[in-house]
Amino acid sequence: MKSTCKMKTFLPIVFVALLAGCSSPAPHFYTLSPEGTRTASAPGQRAVAYALSPVTVPPEVDNTALVTREPNGRLLPLSDDRWTATLSSHLQSALGLELTASLGMPPVQNINQTVTQADATQVQVDVQRFELVPGQYVALDALWRLRFGQSGLVLTCFSRFKQSVEIGVTALVLGQQKNTQLLSAQIAQALVSRSAPAEAQCTQSKIKG
Repeated sequence: MKSTCKMKTFLPIVFVALLAGCSSPAPHFYTLSPEGTRTASAPGQRAVAYALSPVTVPPEVDNTALVTREPNGRLLPLSDDRWTATLSSHLQSALGLELTASLGMPPVQNINQTVTQADATQVQVDVQRFELVPGQYVALDALWRLRFGQSGLVLTCFSRFKQSVEIGVTALVLGQQKNTQLLSAQIAQALVSRSAPAEAQCTQSKIKG
């Protein structure tokens, strides 16, 4: 009888231990625009009204999980390491925060759309490459376009960024934070000067009407 009681007590303990062993670890969340790293706008700089369209990224990396590229070329989502939103949405937020700091004004797309379309510069960003290669590098290639309000002036640019990184997820994130900041700096420069930044390949055109 004593043996049976011990067995009944032992089984629940084993079951709880198995459940604890099977539980998933809490995910780690990362951001491309950490607080306190942005460059403040220069005093007296003229504010620029602009609207930031939804950012597009390659569908294979548009995920909440960080997606790394292995040496054999295979993509590997990291289930325990995540962005705070899907990558496309998170990049739009990160660029918006960086542009706000650089220009002293946030994007205006959340206010009256009639005013936005008529007067603000439209900013479109298509990220064509967003690579995380552990222990080697991170890369971000982006095609971006500015349409300057009613003037019809259009500036289309292509920017490429690459940072060498050490081993570890944090190193990957820090590298892409740098790339995001460099991209936003080029866009901010073009918004203010209405001309191509020296670091990007750009074409300029004008739309009638």
